[in-house]
Amino acid sequence: MILANLDSSFDGFLGVFSTASFILVAALVLDRLLGEPKTWHPLIWFGRWVDLCRKHIQLPLDASLSRQRLVSVLAWLVAVLPWVLIQLALFWLLPSWLDTLLSVVVLYFAIGWQSLREHALAIYQPLSVSPLSAEKLDEARLAVSYIVSRDTQNLDESAVAKAGIESVLENGSDAIFAPIFWFILFGAPGVLLYRLANTLDAMWGYKTESLLHFGWFAARFDDVLNYVPARLVVYTYGACGKWHSAIRSARRPSARWKSPNAGPVMAAGAGALGIQLGGEAPYFGKVETRPILGEGDLPTPQHLKEAIWLVDKSVILWGLVICLLV
Repeated sequence: MILANLDSSFDGFLGVFSTASFILVAALVLDRLLGEPKTWHPLIWFGRWVDLCRKHIQLPLDASLSRQRLVSVLAWLVAVLPWVLIQLALFWLLPSWLDTLLSVVVLYFAIGWQSLREHALAIYQPLSVSPLSAEKLDEARLAVSYIVSRDTQNLDESAVAKAGIESVLENGSDAIFAPIFWFILFGAPGVLLYRLANTLDAMWGYKTESLLHFGWFAARFDDVLNYVPARLVVYTYGACGKWHSAIRSARRPSARWKSPNAGPVMAAGAGALGIQLGGEAPYFGKVETRPILGEGDLPTPQHLKEAIWLVDKSVILWGLVICLLV
């Protein structure tokens, strides 16, 4: 009886504010207030499960390509689907108010808005000290090394800022907007599927000898899941920055350099900020020459701060549009 009354009262409250909008706003507020858990996260358990799946499913490297590709699909299904099915079962069994609270928790864990801001500010703050000392530059190099794969120990001030900006723009799409997109379409099961698939790509989606074929499906499926959200982010960055420059930059052939999704997102963000990204960057002891993304000035620490604000404005815009439309 008590649960029935509580369920009815909660549904009445949500009648004023759509359930999806309530869940989104609550998850974003929780993320900004609490950030990412520092000592424990459900994805830690998932990572252990993924390692166990790989240990028992991966074929020897001399197996045929067709068999390895088939096992790549099978491994993805075994790693991801059980958890999505468990969540679907919970939604069938739980009362609606618990469904809503569970959805808030799932979306909160899937979004990395505050975590991205904290990493970016850890890079910006040392660089903002004037005059910039060698000690502060080393501090910024260390901070940026946590979120990029390039060699950072010899980067100058502009290169550190560029690396940070590229990561902020790209991860803004993967860690914030794509989870929200799949939540709006398919609720908490959709956002859980996306976050697990994205994590699996981060663990298996490398073009190394051992993962080239085993992680093939994980990488391709993640590209598919991010395709539409990335295009929406391109227009969002444009709407929150320099529109014409952002759209023009995203449509250039060079924007497809890194991946079908990350390239256009970074190019649009660079155009929206009026700067150039890409170009030379050191990876594993070698300098890679990448296409120029965006147009305008060379990046500075101030542009890194503006990139954080660009993502913040984009989150606010998405929240307002979703609350109005849903």
